Amino acid sequence: MGLYQIVEAFLLMTNAVAILNEDRFLAPYGLGMADMGNGRVSPFKSQLIGLIHAVQYLRGRGFQAG
Repeated sequence: MGLYQIVEAFLLMTNAVAILNEDRFLAPYGLGMADMGNGRVSPFKSQLIGLIHAVQYLRGRGFQAG
């Protein structure tokens, strides 16, 4: 497996996470932002929710500087 294939796989996975609709796909699995507010989320799940929303935010901004 070459470096190009690893980078391509990473970019495809990042895009797959970024296009997930929170109401339809994330909330039923307890991965919505509303689930973080109840205080009973494990640290790993909290980090995963934060990562998903950070990727979605950056995708929405288009990685624009400034």
